[in-house]
Amino acid sequence: MMFSRRFMVSKSLPEQKSKRIFSESFFSRWTTVVVAGLTAAPLIVQAAPAAAFKAGAAQIDISTRSVIPMGGYGTFFLSSPRTNGVGIHDPLYAGAVVFESEGGQRTAIVSVDAVGISGAQIARIEKAAREALDPNLHLIISATHTHHSPDTLGLWGSLPKSGRNARYQQQLETAVVQAVRDAFARLVPARLSVKKGRHANSTSGLPEAERSDEFVSVGIYSEQGDDLIGTLTQWSAHPTVLRHDNNALSADFIGGFRKSMELALGAQPHIYVNGIIGNVYSQLPQTGDTDAQDDLFPEGDRDPDVKEGYAHASAVGRRLAQSVLAADETQLSAAGAQVDMCHVTVKFPVDNQLFKLASNLRVVETKIRSGFITSRVSAANIGPFVFASVPGEVFPKVIHRLDPALTGQRQTFWMGLGQDWLGYFVDEEDYDKGELKYWTDLSVHRTGAKVLLEGLGKALRHEECRNFDSIE
Repeated sequence: MMFSRRFMVSKSLPEQKSKRIFSESFFSRWTTVVVAGLTAAPLIVQAAPAAAFKAGAAQIDISTRSVIPMGGYGTFFLSSPRTNGVGIHDPLYAGAVVFESEGGQRTAIVSVDAVGISGAQIARIEKAAREALDPNLHLIISATHTHHSPDTLGLWGSLPKSGRNARYQQQLETAVVQAVRDAFARLVPARLSVKKGRHANSTSGLPEAERSDEFVSVGIYSEQGDDLIGTLTQWSAHPTVLRHDNNALSADFIGGFRKSMELALGAQPHIYVNGIIGNVYSQLPQTGDTDAQDDLFPEGDRDPDVKEGYAHASAVGRRLAQSVLAADETQLSAAGAQVDMCHVTVKFPVDNQLFKLASNLRVVETKIRSGFITSRVSAANIGPFVFASVPGEVFPKVIHRLDPALTGQRQTFWMGLGQDWLGYFVDEEDYDKGELKYWTDLSVHRTGAKVLLEGLGKALRHEECRNFDSIE
């Protein structure tokens, strides 16, 4: 059964075999990624010249039944932590795609179902992945920002206690490294195809400068067997369909999206990357919407305080998958595709008292030195794509200020909450607007967006690039 533009995800669609289902009409021809498992023992893989562009994909369940604080709603000020005491409604995942050029350069793109990941934790993951796999491996690690996951930052405990749980932090870090190992082990000669379009979110009716409803999705196939290895999709919206009453772990609408992709294409990794989500939210189903009455995870745990939320989250995810599945494809050539990364150190000034207090109490791992937080932005050129990280939740207006020439002819994947989490990035000219007070109260500094754009410009131009080990 071939994938067509008229294809819609049925609520009861059985899982399909993946051989060639994705190739002809969902994702067009380009070199793809495959994933295979590595041995359990650490292994240094030599970057020997490769005969072809390669790719691999994998995902690892990072859910937990330990009762620990959840992140995403409110802050730690005088509050009792919201905990995941109900159980697991739908799995949380760490997903990884590894690309290897014909010359042997390798980069991993990683997405984690977490409210955010600190730069310190990402540094530990990178170090472990390099030691286990390849000392020259580069990574971009981002969080999907689901508000129904454990507090990985520390902001949602109760004073003076951090919401971070050491055991879960270790579980997450180990799982992320394993996902990269698995993707690394399944590297095969690959080709890719791309789909892009728009899917309505809360910014869809705004002027173009403030809109962020584009999606980009890549299909990954084995070059020889023509099997679908996985997909990688980027869209933008806060995963907050379930709202603050939910105490069951969930990826929110992202779980419904992945499940819908699995039902249509097979159970390969269908990895979701959140993008420009500063003030971007999902459009919720309307009252009486018959498509919003079924939960795609009927066996999952449920918080009794949540009424229609689980079905609504499934509906939002299902409809995003429908848009992706129905979009036109473009075939891409991978011949001679390069894989290279540029990391740029960025220092953000801090005048936000919340960040200062959290840092001083060591509630978070983020450190403020001499009035600045040192972080980074990264840009990975992978054939016809550029994957660019943003260390927080950036408003669309900020990103639209970038010179389009910086990305050239490459298709951009914006990796929001990538390489760090430093709150919101609001355009400086809008910083004093009263209606934006919630977002500016969670911004490091009014000039944060300007500093971010300067760093992104350097990374996209591959200027002042630094190796991972040299970043402070």
